[in-house]
Amino acid sequence: MLVELFWVAIVAGASSAVVIWVLATRAAFGVVSAGHPSLADRIRLVLWPFGVRHSAAVSAETAASFNKMLVGFFIALLVAIASVAVYSNLTFVPPARMQ
Repeated sequence: MLVELFWVAIVAGASSAVVIWVLATRAAFGVVSAGHPSLADRIRLVLWPFGVRHSAAVSAETAASFNKMLVGFFIALLVAIASVAVYSNLTFVPPARMQ
């Protein structure tokens, strides 16, 4: 029963991290699209969408929103990683000893 709980926590944490990443990418494209970004800028937005909060064209409210998404992303990632650690400890089967 405990194994299933941590399996659900792994899936929930990883899914939450992916959803937050996608939302941050969409929001970053919305912020930068007014300035006609180059291909390199678009690639940077996909690789790290939270970096747009340091741009000069971003308002304080938008920067705060990106900071909150960044915190939520790392919390979701930490939940997934911690759940993987617990799940692997719960499902570990020691190898049989040869004599």
